Amino acid sequence: MKFLVPLATASLLGATQLAAQGCPQTGADAPGAMHADWIMDGWERREGDPSFVFAEKMARYYDLKDPQGVFYDNFAPGETQLFTDATVYGANWEDLQNGASSVLHGLTKANQELIDDRVASTTLGFVGLIDRLDGAQIAFEGRSQLAWACTDAGWKIRQELNYAWIVEPEDIRDTLGQRGEGK
Repeated sequence: MKFLVPLATASLLGATQLAAQGCPQTGADAPGAMHADWIMDGWERREGDPSFVFAEKMARYYDLKDPQGVFYDNFAPGETQLFTDATVYGANWEDLQNGASSVLHGLTKANQELIDDRVASTTLGFVGLIDRLDGAQIAFEGRSQLAWACTDAGWKIRQELNYAWIVEPEDIRDTLGQRGEGK
C-alpha cells in the first residue's frame, strides 16, 4: 500500500507535465496569445478574402469535434446571443462576415490571463469596424473573456463571454490594427 501513494502521485504529476507540455503557458500557442490572434486573425476579414467559413477559419481556437460549451455574445446576429455548441455559434456569424467587405479589429488595454495546467481564462479589450457590402459602417468597442480547456489538440475555447457596444468610427480608427500590448 505504501507504494501506491507515490505511484499515484507520480502518475498525477506525469499527467500534469504532459498537459503542460501539450498546452503551452507561454508563447504563440498559449491562451493569451491565442486570444489576441482569435480576434486579430480569426475574426478579421479583408477585402478580397475568400468566404468566411467558421469551421475552416476558426478550427485552431474551437474544438469542432467536441463543440459543447457556453458561448455568449450580445453582438451576435440573429435571434439569440447564447449558444451551447461552438459550431452553431460560429455558423451564426458567417452571414455577417460574408456580408462585409472588411471586418477590422484592434486590441485595447485590459488584457489579462490566468493559466493552470488544464484550464485558462483570458480577457481582452478590443475595437472593431465592419464595412458592410451595402456601404454601411458599424464601429464598436468590446470586451471578451474566454475560458480555455487543455485538450489533446492544444488549448480550445469552452466558454466565451463577449460584450460590445456601438461607437463612432472616428473614435476607434487609430486603434484599428493595433495589438494593444498593455496587459
